[in-house]
Amino acid sequence: MIIPFIAIAMFIILAVLWTIDTVETCSLVDKEGLDVEENPVAKFFLKINDRDFVIFKLFDLAMLGGILYYIYGTNMLAAEILLFAFTLVYAYTVVHNYIVINRCKEDRI
Repeated sequence: MIIPFIAIAMFIILAVLWTIDTVETCSLVDKEGLDVEENPVAKFFLKINDRDFVIFKLFDLAMLGGILYYIYGTNMLAAEILLFAFTLVYAYTVVHNYIVINRCKEDRI
């Protein structure tokens, strides 16, 4: 099965946003504590340490990629819509994290 370039490019964009979210989350948790993380599974791994959280996030992204690849084989349009939706969600998440980080910086000034 050949996956179109646009789907590969969008998954790369999603992976970059996923990575930025991971870095921002680790930074926020280090500065503000675990309460800034709303995902209970992610919070569990953050309680252990940042390394386990990063491994969880990588596994999470790999699982999503595998699921999307499987869906792509059966319904290309559905896979592309899901990929686009996840990319939008993570773009929003990165922007939200950025706003929270800036708000925390302003509160300290």
